[in-house]
Amino acid sequence: MTSPTFPWEQPVPDTSAALWFLGQAGYYLKGNNQTILIDPYLTDSVGKTAPLFARAYPTPVDPAQVKADIFIVTHDHADHLDPETIAAYSHKDTTLFIAPRHAAKKLIALGVPNIVVVDHGDTTDINGTKITGVFALATDPGTIDTCGYLITFPNGKTAYHTADTAYCQLLLDAAPKGIDVLLTCINGKFGNLNIAEAVALTKAVNPKFAIPNHYDVMALNSENPESYRFFCQSSNVESEIKVLEVMETFIW
Repeated sequence: MTSPTFPWEQPVPDTSAALWFLGQAGYYLKGNNQTILIDPYLTDSVGKTAPLFARAYPTPVDPAQVKADIFIVTHDHADHLDPETIAAYSHKDTTLFIAPRHAAKKLIALGVPNIVVVDHGDTTDINGTKITGVFALATDPGTIDTCGYLITFPNGKTAYHTADTAYCQLLLDAAPKGIDVLLTCINGKFGNLNIAEAVALTKAVNPKFAIPNHYDVMALNSENPESYRFFCQSSNVESEIKVLEVMETFIW
């Protein structure tokens, strides 16, 4: 029986980086032969206990078949730090996990051995790839340590993942500016940025590319990403807006 192939197995030029949307707020990134998972939600664990939040479409990949050098968790919500995805992930002993302080404790409880705590303002360097914690405004008291992350590959290519975050001026001020790729939530529910707030963040960051997320997996937590594109364009946002299909390859 042959092993499945995944789009991220394709070579990426040393001068570029690439990412693949996994649905919800999850991505797989690759640059300079370093591979990174961030917030993969690859089960229907939330839907099992809350049927109104069941997945709208099947998981795009079996978490047991995914492997990355770095696994980033932004906060302890089950659609970001998914116990079932963690349990099925079969490379916990060789992957380095990165998370804010309380989420790191949850990972320890789930049997993850290799963890580096990175909070707002912290930076860690893993084989030349820098992971920097960026301020996020937590959306509930139980995830007060929620952290966005700026990824800088050795070749200088950058991507900033907002995590779940509410809106405030400090979010705009603290966000990295002039980066390559912004990965922003847009669903506007349960405290997250709505379309107008995501547009304001995009304008403040002024990335080359902006990619919306957190709109597709759960019907009650959804939004139309084309609305984000439309209002970015009508607000004279200079960034190129990319609305990705699940598992679509994006190289920059």
